[in-house]
Amino acid sequence: MTILFGWNRFRLKSFTFQELNLPELEQFPNATFQVAQSYFHLFYIPVFPMGRRYDLVMNKQVYHVPPSLMKMVDTEQLKVRGKWYAWTLPILALLIMLGVKLSDSIEKSNYRADAMELAEIQQRFFDNPVVGDHLLFSNNGDLNFDAEIFIVGDKKITLFVNLMEQLDELALENARNGKVRVDADSMQVLINQRNELIETSSFNDSLYQEHPDQPIYRKVLLFGLENYPIDYKFIEMTFKEYQALKKSIGDGDAKKAKKIKIPAFRELTKQALFVEPD
Repeated sequence: MTILFGWNRFRLKSFTFQELNLPELEQFPNATFQVAQSYFHLFYIPVFPMGRRYDLVMNKQVYHVPPSLMKMVDTEQLKVRGKWYAWTLPILALLIMLGVKLSDSIEKSNYRADAMELAEIQQRFFDNPVVGDHLLFSNNGDLNFDAEIFIVGDKKITLFVNLMEQLDELALENARNGKVRVDADSMQVLINQRNELIETSSFNDSLYQEHPDQPIYRKVLLFGLENYPIDYKFIEMTFKEYQALKKSIGDGDAKKAKKIKIPAFRELTKQALFVEPD
């Protein structure tokens, strides 16, 4: 890419000879005395000023001021304020930097506000349990429990916890270790084919009619009806323990999400888990 740079000038002000108390000279008929701003440009955009230039303008032509004439001029009369646009490129760069910082600040502020609003919504989620509500329990690693509220009683809540992911991980590990005749790639194909049943099984309509608000429960039942191995647990907890799950959420700002120990899950795991509405 060719970098275009150089020097140029623009007019600041013009004076007649009378305004400068100069006599009319025959060699300069109808001439005006012009003060111009020289500047360095990059791609024709002014970068910084480079001093003043004095010219004579006659018949739309620009000429240098002869030294003899320049001696007759009171330089105090030629003091003219420069133009800000002699610094156009630095000003543009500064404005772009400020714009980027402002945009980044606004984006961060909006992100923070959205995160806080989401955290507030998620915390309220645990105050009003409803059959079919989805929850995800995770250690952000190799342990995930997909669950939904199955029963909301007077004093207790029953969660249906889907353990199919653990069952699949065990099947894949056994395949990789040669404990079963199927290799790991073939096992993954079988798991993928099973998961496609969620869209294609003939049992879908009847299961939906029987359990319209429990998609996770329907999915596990579906795999059982299609003669696939299934694994799940029903977990009971008090309202107080269920509402305590919100301690994992944080506030979306200073208080970050954290793992918490869930007494009702001791049969499944003793690890602390993150909890969030799914």
